[in-house]
Amino acid sequence: MLPCSPPVVLGSYLTNRRNSIALNILLAGLTIIFLLAVATLQPFAIYSSARQTVFVLVSLLVCLIPTTIGGLLSAIGIAGMDRMIQHNVLAMSGRAVEAAGDVNTLLLDKTGTITLGNRQATEFIPLAGVDEKILADAAQLSSLSDETPEGRSIVVLAKEKYGLRGREFATHEATFIPFTAQTRMSGVDLNGREIRKGAVDAIEKYVGESGASCPTDMREIVDRISRAGGTPLVVAYDKRALGVINLKDIVKVECASGSISCALTQKYLA
Repeated sequence: MLPCSPPVVLGSYLTNRRNSIALNILLAGLTIIFLLAVATLQPFAIYSSARQTVFVLVSLLVCLIPTTIGGLLSAIGIAGMDRMIQHNVLAMSGRAVEAAGDVNTLLLDKTGTITLGNRQATEFIPLAGVDEKILADAAQLSSLSDETPEGRSIVVLAKEKYGLRGREFATHEATFIPFTAQTRMSGVDLNGREIRKGAVDAIEKYVGESGASCPTDMREIVDRISRAGGTPLVVAYDKRALGVINLKDIVKVECASGSISCALTQKYLA
């Protein structure tokens, strides 16, 4: 979800950047040219014995004004498209820029278009005072029964990066907690200990049930991952937040190799 579009329509205020300076130069140049054309018309008319009235000259100047506006439309559209690109939005025409002025909320769905749709765990980010290997171990334990691509990737990442392998639970009291739309988290109860992973607000509510609260740096980590286009999953152990898992979308191979639109989208995801 993106915030409302930047002020790029016709009546918007343009800052003194290159496109704004170019627009001002074009406006001043056309104004001077049309004024000179009308002002010099009368001497030529007198020389030709066809003196014109002030009314005719003013009418001519008024007729030239639409020409000025027409010349500015393309410049205004280009300036608006430039400002949209600065906000990671690709505008295909000036009309699209004007229409963007009426948009309050924009919903994007990139899954399956340029990505495989299977998010993969790329890093474990521990909170202050938490060892990264402890976070990886808890994340792996909470994902051993998770058959989704995301859950499998968490297990693989913990195995490849920290050498953590699957455990045998036959001799332990283990109860796996499946993910549901109501709880928005999953995990395992192991030997009286609770390990959970899930959405940020779900884990905050889960931790708050014990009267505790999540550290402030957790929200900073979550916001940083979200701004980068990733999906944060928070891991908790015995109703204490340990850290955050960063899930990223995997760009399709054919998209990674070629088109301009894919390149622009990859830049946005990065």
